[in-house]
Amino acid sequence: GSGGATGSVNGGKGGAGVSSSITGSSVERAGGGGGASQGGTAGTATGGGGAGRNDSTTPSIDGTVNTGGGGGGGGSTSAAGGSGIVILKYSDSYTISNPGGGLTYSTSTAGGFTVATFTAGTGNVSWS
Repeated sequence: GSGGATGSVNGGKGGAGVSSSITGSSVERAGGGGGASQGGTAGTATGGGGAGRNDSTTPSIDGTVNTGGGGGGGGSTSAAGGSGIVILKYSDSYTISNPGGGLTYSTSTAGGFTVATFTAGTGNVSWS
């Protein structure tokens, strides 16, 4: 989703994210961050995006971790975007591994499939 623009008084809402049910339940990710305000109301955000800065005493909000959501706007103090995530769904007849390590991931199995969720690191994967 795209970020919300800063309005003359109120910040724009963050753009909508994308919903996916790859993990078994619907989750919205990659929402845009809310825009900053100039004395009014900061823009809100969904789908992992952070809200914008409301005034000089209220900080903008970072995007949610592992959603890829945008950080809220805030003039010279905008917030950080949320880290990304990689999700792989494959037949449960295979076993995934991370030779050499380096990746943080978890797996779950249901309905003949395994879902591997990678949240940090670098490295390679292989299946057997």
